Amino acid sequence: MKVTQGLFEFNWNFLFAIITFLVLFGILKHFFFEKVHNYMEARSKSVQDTLDHASKTSRKAEKKLKAYEKQIAGAEEEGRQIIQDARKEARVQADRIVDEANEEAHQAVMRSQQEIERQQQAARRQLRREVGDLAVEAAGRIMEKEITPEDHKEIIDKVLKDAGEKK
Repeated sequence: MKVTQGLFEFNWNFLFAIITFLVLFGILKHFFFEKVHNYMEARSKSVQDTLDHASKTSRKAEKKLKAYEKQIAGAEEEGRQIIQDARKEARVQADRIVDEANEEAHQAVMRSQQEIERQQQAARRQLRREVGDLAVEAAGRIMEKEITPEDHKEIIDKVLKDAGEKK
């Protein structure tokens, strides 16, 4: 005996299995799938919001980084400018100090030259007085006696010799 089975046979077990499947699917859909789906949607939205917030924060941080880099570059440039200005000021002060020192040296030289000239004039006046005194003394001796040209020469030599000893 041969038992054959067809491709599709109607079976009451099959019908109860399909009805059980549909009831179970309806119950799961109503109580479980909707809640899981809503939870997944909320979680997806939360993750997307977090990513958007992180992206915004990253852009803000990037902008601030660029601003800080600009400020640092500006500060470096300002520092170079301050150093350059300080060098210029130092050169100006050094030149001024050198000019003042040169002026003081020039004035000291001028004062020294004036002092030398005053001393030379005083020495000339002194010399004139002494020469005048010597001339008067020589004339007085000449007047004391009558002299010959040899005596005259001898008196002058003696006056000059006395003047040399006085110095």
